Amino acid sequence: MNEINIKRMLIAGLAMFVIWIAIEILLEAVIADLIFGRNTVEMLAEEFEFREWTAINYWVNMIIPVVTCTLLIWLYASLRPMYGVGARTALITSAFGLILGFAMFVNFINLGLLPLKAGLIEAVFEAIEFPIAMMAGAAIYEQKEKWDQPVE
Repeated sequence: MNEINIKRMLIAGLAMFVIWIAIEILLEAVIADLIFGRNTVEMLAEEFEFREWTAINYWVNMIIPVVTCTLLIWLYASLRPMYGVGARTALITSAFGLILGFAMFVNFINLGLLPLKAGLIEAVFEAIEFPIAMMAGAAIYEQKEKWDQPVE
């Protein structure tokens, strides 16, 4: 029972990515526009001149988060024997991902690659997006039948 189901891990990682993107669009495009009068891409465009993207840029921009989501589902599955199945373990896994993500934001702000205001707004949105996506991915990994139950 404690073995990681690779097929479910891959499906859950992909599902986590899709949920993450959906929530990101809602927050960073719709909600940000309502709160700040412009979305986060427009905020960044005020600070930076974006270059033209190629197909490789789009592929890399998709592959890295899919791999990251899949690795975090693997971490969730690995933590199940210690913390049980469900929301608690998904949130513990989410905290790990958020700590790494926030460290990246702090580093980018420190290096001047990301403006402070845009970095902080993005970090707040990630703190909302990530736990929701992680819980959805974990629920898909568990196929919902065992959600919030001890590991057998």
